[in-house]
Amino acid sequence: MAAPDAFDVSTPTRGRLLVTDLEVLTVTPTSAIISWVTHAARLGRAIPQPIAVGTEMAIGPVGGPMQLVHDDPTPRVYHVVEITGLEPGRTYQFQASSGGKPAMAALRPTRIVGGCERTRQFTTLTVPDGRYLTTVAVANDIHIGERRQGIVLGGLPTSVTPRPDQADYARMMGVSALNELATRHGRPLLITNGDITYDNSPEQNAIARELLDSYGSQNQDWVATRGNHDHPRRDDDPFGDYFVGYQQAQAVQETSGLRILAMDSTRGSGGGWITPGQYAQVTAELDSDPDRPTLAATHHPVTTDAAWSSPSGPQFMLRGRDRLKLQLIERQAPGVFLHLAGHTHRMRRNRADLADTNTRYLENAACAAYPGGYTLIHLFEGGYLVNFWRLSDPAALSWIYRSRWQSLGIGAHLMLGSTADRNHRVDVDLSGLTPSGRPVPDELVC
Repeated sequence: MAAPDAFDVSTPTRGRLLVTDLEVLTVTPTSAIISWVTHAARLGRAIPQPIAVGTEMAIGPVGGPMQLVHDDPTPRVYHVVEITGLEPGRTYQFQASSGGKPAMAALRPTRIVGGCERTRQFTTLTVPDGRYLTTVAVANDIHIGERRQGIVLGGLPTSVTPRPDQADYARMMGVSALNELATRHGRPLLITNGDITYDNSPEQNAIARELLDSYGSQNQDWVATRGNHDHPRRDDDPFGDYFVGYQQAQAVQETSGLRILAMDSTRGSGGGWITPGQYAQVTAELDSDPDRPTLAATHHPVTTDAAWSSPSGPQFMLRGRDRLKLQLIERQAPGVFLHLAGHTHRMRRNRADLADTNTRYLENAACAAYPGGYTLIHLFEGGYLVNFWRLSDPAALSWIYRSRWQSLGIGAHLMLGSTADRNHRVDVDLSGLTPSGRPVPDELVC
């Protein structure tokens, strides 16, 4: 039998039921999305056997009674509950359960003292001051053409191989992200921030270009940066043929007047650099209008904090002198308020090396595998909101369940980040922009 959420649960279950991996995924001003999974105890298995059971959720303001708001007996393995109609800036308590057992936090970032999953409480965000301006989306590490996820130690068994029906998981995840952005979120300008392909083959680039063209026009509806997996090959550069040349910066203006400064940080298959020619492009663009609100993007993170906190080490990151130089350039342009990166597959706010900079630094989680999603950045005249959204397609959730066990099950502990890393408000003056005319997203209407 196949469970309604695309899991194969036909094999007889061995081991006790675990209701686990509780995650407060997305918190907006008026809603929250909470997820968990149900499976048997691992009993030595690399990937635990899924168990499909019902889904229950109770919620209420802290200090008040909780009410059952979701009670679905449909047997599922991946339990995702979206709670709407909440009040901005209010703290809620919740109880998630399946099969008569409460969902428990399992990953390191969900078990920290004071964490949402450990306290079973969360506080909704509040909307920044001023008018709503626009929304920008970012998705990275799509890896079109990849055939297994989590290769970190060469031939050692750290990766997860997809089931036969998941063989083209990278394309499936990319399609799912584009569909959700177009249908649920009103097709915001999308930054595809590197590692769009697995190894920069012509076939992978053709697929990626076809998918993005179905979303809209390049440098109008989407902009693509190069990642280390997209680096030029010995004799050719298909990514350059389909998207943008090597070490070329791109400046794109969104309808609100927001400037997107997309840079190429790649050197080879791992760490990165920025060449003098691209620095000249970047400084010329920023010098032309240093106060214009600007969202910068590179595939590689650009802070020492990111480099030394990554399990792969600083050699996997942008080289040291480029990290500092790029931050210095951005500090000299006060309009650069946020710098987005991918590469590490994790969700994490980074600490800048320079104390007096206006720029915040954010690593965005991978799209192709666990945590499996994209991030929306909602801009207002007085600041912006960051919200991570996991893909909701049943096939995507089935692959996210499986890819959660990459790197011997350790990877998920490093990639998810805290609820606050995935969802937060930053106050900054963006009044130099004008409303784009986009409808205000439903979750921001208070």
